[in-house]
Amino acid sequence: MRRYSTKKILQIGVMLSAFFFAPAISSAETKSLTFEEAVQLALENNRLIEQREEDREAAKWNLSAARRSSGPRLSWSSSANRIGGRYYHGARAQRYQLYDVPKDVLREHGITTLPPLYQSENSNTVNLSIPLYTGGQLENRRKAARYGLNSADLTLEDSKQRVKWQTAQAFYQALQYRENIEVQQEAINLLNEHLRTVKIQYEVGTVAMSDVLATNVQLANSQQAYNTAQANYENALAELNNIIGLPTNTDLILVDNDYYDEFTTSETECLEYALAHRPDGKAAVYAVKQAEATVDSTKSGFRPTVSAIVQGSIAGEGAFKADHTSERWAAGLQLNWDIFDNHVTSAQVQQAKANQRKAESQARQQIETIRLEIREAYNNLKVAEKNILVTSDAVKQAEEQFLIAKVRYEEGVDTNLTVMDAQEKLTNARTNYYNAIFRHDTSLAQLEKAMGIPIGIDAAVYVDEIEDGVEETQALKDSSQMPLEIFDENGKVKRRSDEDIRPIAESAEDISEPFTEDAE
Repeated sequence: MRRYSTKKILQIGVMLSAFFFAPAISSAETKSLTFEEAVQLALENNRLIEQREEDREAAKWNLSAARRSSGPRLSWSSSANRIGGRYYHGARAQRYQLYDVPKDVLREHGITTLPPLYQSENSNTVNLSIPLYTGGQLENRRKAARYGLNSADLTLEDSKQRVKWQTAQAFYQALQYRENIEVQQEAINLLNEHLRTVKIQYEVGTVAMSDVLATNVQLANSQQAYNTAQANYENALAELNNIIGLPTNTDLILVDNDYYDEFTTSETECLEYALAHRPDGKAAVYAVKQAEATVDSTKSGFRPTVSAIVQGSIAGEGAFKADHTSERWAAGLQLNWDIFDNHVTSAQVQQAKANQRKAESQARQQIETIRLEIREAYNNLKVAEKNILVTSDAVKQAEEQFLIAKVRYEEGVDTNLTVMDAQEKLTNARTNYYNAIFRHDTSLAQLEKAMGIPIGIDAAVYVDEIEDGVEETQALKDSSQMPLEIFDENGKVKRRSDEDIRPIAESAEDISEPFTEDAE
């Protein structure tokens, strides 16, 4: 009989206790979810939006710092030192020797100031300065910071639209895989039913064993396709959960609208709307303006700076004392001018100009990207609409063909190969139909992203108000109160008056050509 030590028995007891008394692991949460609810969760929880909000917060404080840099600056410096050395030791000894000598005698010998007797020194200096002229540095720095905040506002809106597009991709991809599961399950059911018929006919000797084997192989293939569709669906749900900020093991029950309307807006109208509303396009134009302001700010290094200065200082053996005869104050103007800095400023200006030309190129590239994305998304949507009609008819025909082949096989006038081929075509037709449905939904979401359909703010309204001198906070408020529905009852894009829209393309045409003049 095997014996266990006391320590071993205690270990086994702990393991058994954990097994019997540990709380059961809760299963994954089940949540019903519509597409609109998924988008709302994504806007609240997605990390990209969270990061862009922090980028905007940083840009806001950068503007605040730039605005405050033109105000007064008060500084205080203090030092406390222990002093010594041969000079001070000798001077102190001499002072002790002259301590009792009358002052008139000292003056007769040309001694008017006694050497220092102290061994410590404390000093305090207060400076108040106000910049009066900086050669345009502070003014252009404020411009650059303001353009940076405008760009951050628009980039945040673009990120929200991008997250909505990502949510749509994941949501409709999951629905597509879910329908593929049902299609493969229907294929398995049809093949199981057909296999029973084949076995009965084989038992009575009307068909060969090869028919049974062929049907089993087809059934195995369908089961494999079912397993793959199931895995794809679970992975798609995990990806969707990650985008909308839920635990990846959350069991989602996706609710589909199960309908679609024909998109009647023309490609030209979509492009016009995109050029007027795409926030990333507007942000690219502000990046150019920011780069221009940075060039002008850098050029201030060629010019002098003038500041108003008020200064006071005291020094003494004790803190905040003036017993060393060094109490003083001064008020006036201070001018600084780097007459020659070994061409450092010139090099910095050329660097800023290169960054400006890069921003101009990126703005033009963004316009080209918008045109390309509109073209691709619009074509994808129209192809999906056509495929829905084509595949819908194909499903009906494939169902009829399968029924005919099945009946003919049961009556002994057709082969099992014909039934297998009809069943495979039916499965493919159903798969293609559902793929067309959800590709239509995905393509519509893709087109809305390409057009810049507003989610938080209308970029066109925001830019119009900023250009009219409205404060950024008020521009955000006004542009967020605009109606976000852009399609009318006929499916056409709602147009505002042309004078209220400043298209990106027009802004890009105003971008100055790269600088060619020499540095100042």
